[in-house]
Amino acid sequence: DMDGFKLLELVGLEMDLPVIMMSANGETSAVMKGIRHGACDYLLKPVRIEELKNIWQHVVRKKWRESENSSSQDERHKRGTDDEDNNSSTNDGNWKQSKKR
Repeated sequence: DMDGFKLLELVGLEMDLPVIMMSANGETSAVMKGIRHGACDYLLKPVRIEELKNIWQHVVRKKWRESENSSSQDERHKRGTDDEDNNSSTNDGNWKQSKKR
């Protein structure tokens, strides 16, 4: 026997999948519990199909960008051309200014 929060935790540990939690419980504590357990969003039932489509598109795009960024960072690291390392050596005197931007 498993509740939705436990399932959410297991999905997060076992698979790298974005999860949108849906519930009729709109209490702040329930929403925050869902987010703390790994939900990327929390929708109140009844869910409108258009709302779900829009949020899912956003989640998928974000996940795609994250994986694209991590793979390009991995590639730079393999080649030994990490942009952060190169930028830090050229900005030694102005590091405080560059951090504020």
